[in-house]
Amino acid sequence: MIKKYLKYYLKKFLKKDSSRWLIGIVYGSLSNFNIKKTIFFKPPSLEFWADPFLFENKKKKYIFFENFKKKENKGVISVGEIKNNKLVNINDILVKDHHLSYPFVFKRGNSIFMIPETHQTKQIEIYISKKFPLKWKLYSTTLEGEIVADPTIFFHKKKTWLFVNKTKKNLKELNKNLYIYQVKDLKFKKLIPHKKNPVISSLFGGRNAGNIFFENGKIYRPAQINKENIYGYGLCISEIKNLSLKNYNEKIIKVIKPNIFKNQSGIHHISKFKNISALDFNFLN
Repeated sequence: MIKKYLKYYLKKFLKKDSSRWLIGIVYGSLSNFNIKKTIFFKPPSLEFWADPFLFENKKKKYIFFENFKKKENKGVISVGEIKNNKLVNINDILVKDHHLSYPFVFKRGNSIFMIPETHQTKQIEIYISKKFPLKWKLYSTTLEGEIVADPTIFFHKKKTWLFVNKTKKNLKELNKNLYIYQVKDLKFKKLIPHKKNPVISSLFGGRNAGNIFFENGKIYRPAQINKENIYGYGLCISEIKNLSLKNYNEKIIKVIKPNIFKNQSGIHHISKFKNISALDFNFLN
């Protein structure tokens, strides 16, 4: 089974080593940011960086991201601090026997939590910070026995929502089927499924691609645009129009294709915080 997952990720990301993922930041609101002005953070030659999440703590800005180690053939979670438009003090903070990616970080009360993607373990793992941003401890698990990817938490009107991609067997289904749950406790043990799960079943906008965010009084959800044999092709951003346990509706308002830079072949994640966005890009070598 592990070999199956490994083969999937190698094929998905490395493409026989012909491409490379890296991350960067760009300033501006959703309506006016210019991706051509992205400030890139380039990884070492034996790594690729993807799934960046912005997080601010004690007036310092951080990026948590997937750091795929080519020698080990798996991803770990790393963090770096943004200083003068550079990513510094980079450290690996979560290393497991299995692949890790999509480090969604959030704060509740005085505690900071992280929920990375751990679909090889067939569960969602919630970690709590013991010494931010470097030390983390397993806090709880949920959806045990299920193959899930890209868990995204959204707090709205005193309710907590979990947006997650799921499949029963075929890993490609993770790229299209979006499920929503209302979370009733911080340990994520009490989940109420949406009446219309999966609320989306499409390669165009099904898979999560970063944090759900507010801007100008509206709610936006980033999602991936995938093709049948192409993972991480593009991005779309949708405005959430209706969110309840009975109904869900969103409308795509922005599409981002991989035609921004020379030799670019993909873009599949965006994290928005205030006037900064962090994105990842795939370039052909």
